[in-house]
Amino acid sequence: MDNTSHLNPEKNSLLPALPERLALSDEDIYEAMKHIQGYLDITASDFKELYQLSYRHALERMSTSIPAADIMSRQVVSVTVTTPLTEVATRMANASVSGVPVLDDNERIAGIISERDFLKHMGAQNASFMSIIAACLEGKGCAAVTIRKGVARDIMSCPVVSVKESAPLAEVATTLSQHRINRVPVLADEGNRLVGIITRADLAQAHILS
Repeated sequence: MDNTSHLNPEKNSLLPALPERLALSDEDIYEAMKHIQGYLDITASDFKELYQLSYRHALERMSTSIPAADIMSRQVVSVTVTTPLTEVATRMANASVSGVPVLDDNERIAGIISERDFLKHMGAQNASFMSIIAACLEGKGCAAVTIRKGVARDIMSCPVVSVKESAPLAEVATTLSQHRINRVPVLADEGNRLVGIITRADLAQAHILS
């Protein structure tokens, strides 16, 4: 997915433009008007502009008033700093996720591991996933051998970019875009305990990012 900011030129904000699938045609508007009893002193063009402005106002209200806690995933796949990397990879594969938070002995977030971290520490940061598979199949050696005996703390990225559970969605979207990341752990307002995670897909479903 594109990691750049999606700016609304009218507002200079992270709100997306009106999605194409939600755009109205004049025919849509005229057909809708037929179902409203009484007389409407408004043109199709006026109604379309009103709808678009109302939609953008609703998005802005959502982005500033809805906290991260309302849309975050609470069932977080996580590992500890001493979890073997073989198990980390297995958990990520089984859950179909591309990154997991790493917790310390007090269950506070200590780091995060993504597919990129695995590639980096296998010496294949600039290689594609399929080039690694191809090398293994051709008998040129498996890049994963170098980290096979490692644990999560050996390759995790830290410090961790995170947001608080009370952070508005606009702040979450800005955090993802500025740091060019696809997920961000959500911490409790008190105590920095991991309470959830938000991905770009979560924000896209809320129409905050596209």
